Amino acid sequence: MKCAFTTATISYLPKAFTLAETFLKFNGNYHFFIFIIDPLDDRSNPFTHDKIKYISIDQLEIEGFSELINDYNISEISFSLKPALSLWLLETKPEIEFVFYFDSDMAFYHDVSIAESMLNTYDLLLTPHFHHPVTDDKIPSELDILRTGLYNLGFAAFRNTPNGKEILIWWKNRVFQYGIENHDLGLTADQMWINLVPLFFKKVGFLEHPGYNFAYWNVHERELSMKNGKFEVNDKFPLVFVHFADYDPQNPEWFTNQKHFNRIEPGQNAFLDQLCKEYQERLIENLYLSYYQIKSQYSLTGYKRAVNKFFSSKKIKEKFKFLIISIFYLLPKSIRAGLRFCSMFYIRNVKS
Repeated sequence: MKCAFTTATISYLPKAFTLAETFLKFNGNYHFFIFIIDPLDDRSNPFTHDKIKYISIDQLEIEGFSELINDYNISEISFSLKPALSLWLLETKPEIEFVFYFDSDMAFYHDVSIAESMLNTYDLLLTPHFHHPVTDDKIPSELDILRTGLYNLGFAAFRNTPNGKEILIWWKNRVFQYGIENHDLGLTADQMWINLVPLFFKKVGFLEHPGYNFAYWNVHERELSMKNGKFEVNDKFPLVFVHFADYDPQNPEWFTNQKHFNRIEPGQNAFLDQLCKEYQERLIENLYLSYYQIKSQYSLTGYKRAVNKFFSSKKIKEKFKFLIISIFYLLPKSIRAGLRFCSMFYIRNVKS
């Protein structure tokens, strides 16, 4: 049995369905699972497919989940669930050969046969953010990637072996305890931990095919084109899947959020413009505009999380820290935005 999955809140169902639909178009021999972080209800009804199964996280009784929803924001919850859900699939469905994980903001244009063949040798497949140096002064820079992790965990593939499960158990334990996004502590949810995996475990493989995980952080080394009506990368490799991280269908001409990307502007690459436009059309067709503002049941404000951590912390130093954070969230939104901008400007321009 071949299996792939993603996670989604109710608001992300249009993206998750677009991912699953395009994946199954080119990989029809797979079973696809969409794990809903919110309780499952009839809002998933428009997104039906005979090879897509919806499962609510509430149904799985994952140990530690109650702590996650009290301490983590909704993104951190979603990121931290990756190893736990991979383990659940491999342990409850032993007939699974391997499991592919994909972030919900992706779309497919080719099959994953190369990744499949590599899983005959490796128990874990990863995609580095990029393979070649950044030689311009645009963002994201190499420094930005060093702060977020060498590998992009929007994709990972695990083989159903003892070693593969051991990796997942280690990863789950780390992110359930330290799966927050805190650059001061060197933590970026699930990603930074994976930097250690090639040191601790065997049979870890890296996909160097540029058609896998095409995204805004690697366009400096990957030129998009088209041949015989199909997208290609670097005039040689088929485009397999695109990671539309932070893509906004209501600002469709930009590949991602302009706050952390300025390498290519709209109009500079007609094929990239076409890719974005087609993805926007898919999302809108899949009811994105009706769903994107739905709040997750587990969406805690930064203020609420800080208050929760203030009361759960045992050390005076930690209590003081979260008190300061809670005060920060009481400031007007415009002032908070200005402080964040100044912080990011300092981080990007600091000289060692």
